[in-house]
Amino acid sequence: MRPVVLSLCLIVATLLPKIGTAQVAYRPTPAPQVTAGNAIWQINGEPIFFAGSFYYPTGPTVFFDDQLMARVGEYLTVPLYADTSQEALSRVFVPIGGAVMKPYERRRAGALSGTVGSTTPSWPVQVASNALQTSGGVGNQIGEPLMVAEVRGVGTSGLAGTMQSVVSGLSRTTEPTTVQSVPRPTTNTGITVVFEGARWVSAGIAVAFSPDRFSPIGDYHGFPVYREKQGSADTIYVTVVADGPVAPYKRY
Repeated sequence: MRPVVLSLCLIVATLLPKIGTAQVAYRPTPAPQVTAGNAIWQINGEPIFFAGSFYYPTGPTVFFDDQLMARVGEYLTVPLYADTSQEALSRVFVPIGGAVMKPYERRRAGALSGTVGSTTPSWPVQVASNALQTSGGVGNQIGEPLMVAEVRGVGTSGLAGTMQSVVSGLSRTTEPTTVQSVPRPTTNTGITVVFEGARWVSAGIAVAFSPDRFSPIGDYHGFPVYREKQGSADTIYVTVVADGPVAPYKRY
């Protein structure tokens, strides 16, 4: 009897399907091995072209986060990353040394005019140029005549056109109204830093560091700050990347 039972158990074990446990292993994004720390285009603050748009350097630097950042492409052999928690292609991050990443942002113009992304844009939001503004509410009641509206392009003073409707054989023209954009910025100081209670603005391209030429006077968010030994007290030099060039800033 026992051999029969053992044979039945062996047959059942052979015929039953094997059930496995599926496991999903999450792999963090590898840290960038190539950086733009010494790239002239990065040091000079030039825009980059990616995915059909220009991206401009803006905002403070951030640290690489292997849980949120994913590689989305490259620019001149330098890998580009995106924050997966933000709107796709609204910003890209360029590694500039160690775990430091510089954000580059796309201007919200054209089809993106008048919209905002996952974060506050670094530039004023542009209003779509074809927006119309009418007085008294156009066509909000049956039989109400349309009002004349004057349309001006964003940032321009030229007349784009007028419209007039005739209702029940009578025409009526109202005083034209205008659509104006937010005034353009009157100043553009560029990249600035706050150091020793004063504001300093970018004063040119970075230069090579030399201990014979510069003396340390402090640090800016972990980056050493120097002053020329024979230079003016109104100019400081901030380290761009660790052991790299230093960028000049003048007192604002």
